[in-house]
Amino acid sequence: MGGALLSSVVAFSRAHRELAYGLILLVSLLEALPIVGAFVPGDAIILGVGALVPTGALGLWPLMIAATVGAILGDGLSFWLGRHYRESIVSHWPFSHYPRVVTRGEEFLRRHGGKSVFIARFTPGVRSIVPTLAGTLRMRPRRFYVMNVVSALLWGPVHILAGVAIGATLVVLGAVAGRLAVLVGVLAVLLALVVWITRYGLRRLPAVIAAGQERVRVWAQGRDTWFGRALLSILDPARKELPGLALLGAILVGSLWLFLGVLQDVLAGDPLIRANEAVFHFLQSLRTVWFDRVMVAVTEFGDAQVVIAVGLAVVLWFALRRNWRGAAHAAGVVGLSIVLMLFLDALPHGPQVQPFDSRWSAFAFPGGHSAANAALYGFLAMVAAWELTMRWKLIVTSLAAILVAAIAFSRVYLGAHWLSGVLAGVAFGTAWAAFLAIAYLRRNPPPVRAGGLCALAGAALLAVGVAHVEQSHGADMRRYAVQAHTQAMRWAVWWRSGWSELAARRLNLLGEERAPLTFQWAGSDVRLARDLAAHGWRAPIPWTPRSALAWLRPHVRLASLPVLPRLENGRPQALVRILPLPGGAGDSRLVLRLWKSNVRLIQPGGNAVSLFVGMVEAQHIERPNLFLTLVRSIPDYERGLHALAASIPTSELVRRRVPAGAPGWDGRVLLGFDVGTR
Repeated sequence: MGGALLSSVVAFSRAHRELAYGLILLVSLLEALPIVGAFVPGDAIILGVGALVPTGALGLWPLMIAATVGAILGDGLSFWLGRHYRESIVSHWPFSHYPRVVTRGEEFLRRHGGKSVFIARFTPGVRSIVPTLAGTLRMRPRRFYVMNVVSALLWGPVHILAGVAIGATLVVLGAVAGRLAVLVGVLAVLLALVVWITRYGLRRLPAVIAAGQERVRVWAQGRDTWFGRALLSILDPARKELPGLALLGAILVGSLWLFLGVLQDVLAGDPLIRANEAVFHFLQSLRTVWFDRVMVAVTEFGDAQVVIAVGLAVVLWFALRRNWRGAAHAAGVVGLSIVLMLFLDALPHGPQVQPFDSRWSAFAFPGGHSAANAALYGFLAMVAAWELTMRWKLIVTSLAAILVAAIAFSRVYLGAHWLSGVLAGVAFGTAWAAFLAIAYLRRNPPPVRAGGLCALAGAALLAVGVAHVEQSHGADMRRYAVQAHTQAMRWAVWWRSGWSELAARRLNLLGEERAPLTFQWAGSDVRLARDLAAHGWRAPIPWTPRSALAWLRPHVRLASLPVLPRLENGRPQALVRILPLPGGAGDSRLVLRLWKSNVRLIQPGGNAVSLFVGMVEAQHIERPNLFLTLVRSIPDYERGLHALAASIPTSELVRRRVPAGAPGWDGRVLLGFDVGTR
């Protein structure tokens, strides 16, 4: 399965080679555009794409050229905008919405002069504004373009080569490189999204809240009532702490909303519960020993010993400064963290105990690890950020969010908690942190010296965390080892009625039910492929640059197009075969997809064989315009089943009760088996 996944990832990358080069050029250009560049995660994208070079999916020189050219064009366009519109551009959107960014960029230019263009290329925060301001401040074009080209010639190769180094490290690790690349990409995207949400919230929410408060205050001024006077007292502009408390209140309400939403889904059995299994299977199929070591270490940094040590360090800091209210609130965070970790984590947890019964999720809810760490580091970040500048607010809160998100991801990756439990745990812990932070900060507490507090907490985290990892890593590697979560079923039971116990419809990663699973196969998928080949079924066109570009050709035949991959309950495809339909002029085909199930069939002699589930769908080609080709799936299940049954002599059609939401399907399922299994 791992080898097939690696081949799919590399083939997909090769198929979109030209698009990858264009993406790098576009990202490098957008990163340099005024204001827009601040919201484009260009560094992460360039590193991720560069990591594919050692796999052979992409070329080194085209990537470096694309990154360099995109950077030059982006800065050049920004400079032209500044020279063309001059000072008037600063008074219009989007500059007018970010006056601090403009001020910071102007100060940067005055401080560094002509070198600012070169330095800004490597300086987050001003990278996307300096070229435009250089144009508005009338920097000489020759000087600008020299610095622009020189900095781009260094910036592009450095970023691409850094990604290549990451990819080369993965390649050295051998056959697991593809899975590692996917996992690293998933984790990088998750952490980048967490940081973006954190930074965006800190930058934008205070202004939104302040505007809302002003509207309410104006409304209350026209109401000479007790309620109006009370609102005016609360919204007094002299209370400088009010916007910060309102922001914490928004975090509290949002976290409780998320927690209650997840709880409702758990109790109602909504798609989130079905997504638990799909995400679990998807991550288990990607697991490698190397990444396991990293994730076990991450989860150990969130264990009770470390959380208690960091929490006690925070309490001690408040106590030494005779801030007893702060010590009491910090002790409340630590106390709840201990209760959550010792009590909730002592309960049986979904994947480890009952991996395929999603109803078990309700008994491991919420995740104690995630809740405790979110509460502790959330409270620490909120209290510390209260007296920090915006720059350090962003740094502290981003680091706390990254730590909590990494620990939460490790719990899902290692199969220690369901996705729903982790989401609920993070939401509950964040809500508790916000509640205690509001209770502490609303009474104008004395300064906590945030720098020293964060340094002490960080030192405790590193010291105790490293010691705990060294002591427990070997045992935890065995504890969290990949388990073969399979169910045994007698062959005769499956043939008689056990087939109906398997899922009736395919589940995607979001837990949504899709097309019906109309085929079950007992035996070897290699043997099935040979039998199908004898009746005209063949492997689809592989993903290559030519086959990918074929989607843009106006008169391509459907048989010349590759098949888009799909997951079933988080599992990758084990076998894909196509059969062109007669009389369709190459515009119609049948597609068979097969996934390995968690069931093993026990034969009378005691041997076990694999059981696969699959589906056959009819596809038809559509051409909405001269430059695009689309493939539409047709719910013609009867035609697909008859063609498949004619290709497998040892098969039998059965019928199950049709589940709701499956139009066009009469409930028939084809059971097939390898002759040697019966």
